[in-house]
Amino acid sequence: MSKLTLTFVLLSFVLTDVFSQNEYSLKQAQEYALKNNYQAKLADKGIEASHQTVKSYTAIGLPQVYASGDFQNFINIPTSVVPADAFGFPTWFNQWIQDVATTTGAVPNVPTGTGEEFQKLQFGSKYTANGGLAINQLLFDGSYFIGLKAARTYVDVASASKEKTESEIRNLVAQAYYMVVIADENIKLLNENKTNVEQTLKETAALHESGFVEIMAVEQLQLMAATITNSLNTTINQKKVAEYLLKFQMGIPANQSIALTDNLESLVGSSENLLDSKNFNSENHADFKLATTQLKLMNLNYKVEKSKQYPRLTGFFNHQYNSFRNDFDYFSGGDWFPTTLWGLKLQVPVFTSFMNRANIQKAKIEMEKSELQQAMIAESLSLQFETSKTEYYAALEQMKTQQQSVELAKRIKVKTDIKFKEGIVSSMELNQAQTQLLTAQGSYIQSIFTLLNAKSTLNKALGN
Repeated sequence: MSKLTLTFVLLSFVLTDVFSQNEYSLKQAQEYALKNNYQAKLADKGIEASHQTVKSYTAIGLPQVYASGDFQNFINIPTSVVPADAFGFPTWFNQWIQDVATTTGAVPNVPTGTGEEFQKLQFGSKYTANGGLAINQLLFDGSYFIGLKAARTYVDVASASKEKTESEIRNLVAQAYYMVVIADENIKLLNENKTNVEQTLKETAALHESGFVEIMAVEQLQLMAATITNSLNTTINQKKVAEYLLKFQMGIPANQSIALTDNLESLVGSSENLLDSKNFNSENHADFKLATTQLKLMNLNYKVEKSKQYPRLTGFFNHQYNSFRNDFDYFSGGDWFPTTLWGLKLQVPVFTSFMNRANIQKAKIEMEKSELQQAMIAESLSLQFETSKTEYYAALEQMKTQQQSVELAKRIKVKTDIKFKEGIVSSMELNQAQTQLLTAQGSYIQSIFTLLNAKSTLNKALGN
């Protein structure tokens, strides 16, 4: 194999892979959105944050080690005042001096006082510094262990929220996908009608020139052609908007082109047997799972508040060195005096002005509210399922009826075309037959859209 041939083959594989990445079936579009949609990414970040919350709360029960140090320079050493005789001789010593003087006749040389009422004293040194290490360890706290379970439950809450978000994303992507496919099918039908009307218009104009039909027949067909053209242009713009919406829901840049591989027939065909082998169970629904997790969280919160009535025991160990200097000679040695201690700290709630009791009752009420919400959601999901199932079957029957109406309108249109060319019917009747066909086709397309939306709603009710 030549280098040119090999390069061509490799390039073909690369191009095929690139183009295939821009083609999406409905399922592929939904899977892509679950990884790239902004809400999906936010849900992933929520799960990551919940894991960090667990780690953060777990660390409360592990040893906490702190290093500290400080340095102080006293520009003015604090001064204290004491009574002037605070450091005088004791009474018994003064009495002994007087007794000796009386016995010996010697006069003691006692210094005279200054007359001041207070003495001014300065304690401490100009420079002080200390450095130390402190270790704290939680030994017992009933609320901590229950709170740790509650923190882990936050992960379940985040996971349930993500599951709910994924269900909503699938539904939104499906609706946007349906809009694009419906618009594409509508464009196809309008183009077919436009071609047929333009052909009839051409033939009618020729008949008019030959004097077989009146000018009004030509004008009515011109009006019909203009109406179809306007509808076609509107639908093309609607398709562009639907594609932008689909790309947004999928997390694809608006300027990137995509192609949809599922057509209307495949989407409708997959809808007709939607409920086969599917059983509804509210417990499998993301909303119910989220409510159950919330109930579990409120139950743990209630236990946490109750456990705050129990004692709390912590242990600590401190070791530090202190220095005192009148000269800044820390780099040339000097004494550092150690201080080391350890101990236990016990806290026993005695009276909190009924605050704990109020918090416990509040937590109990929140738990009871969660129980009611869970029951309400279960009933709501059942109602939603029954309603969406009824709407789905109604939409399916309506689509089949509208499909029959389209076939009937087509047959009428064909027969009217033949009779018009034979001069049996007027242009008014031809215009009416064309209008009936467009109306029937429009109603049929709308019924398909209604059916596909009903399918999406039912899928969401089923928890898919």
